Amino acid sequence: MIPGNYTIVTILVTLFFAIPVIWNIYKKNLFKNISFINFVKIFNKSLILQGIILVVGFILSFIINSLDFNFGDTLAGATYVYLIIGLFFYLPSLGILNIIKLIINKKKNNT
Repeated sequence: MIPGNYTIVTILVTLFFAIPVIWNIYKKNLFKNISFINFVKIFNKSLILQGIILVVGFILSFIINSLDFNFGDTLAGATYVYLIIGLFFYLPSLGILNIIKLIINKKKNNT
């Protein structure tokens, strides 16, 4: 069960994951030099921004819930869902992508 309004929570979580990736794609001009290795690098750099978003989300959720605002439940729900998706879906997927990138780099260096 998603705490808070599930539509708003879903939109917030999607934005929390998408904005850092889109920001890094735009910043690094990935469309000009697209490759699997650059693609994984974008996700690795986005992970730093997503971690910052998570910490800020926890702090804001704690403050807003302490002050008894109505929006606090939705923000806490979005932070909670963001953490769960990040830990159980995003990080393992990124780990697998990094292992594949490592194998590709080793094969390039051996030839």
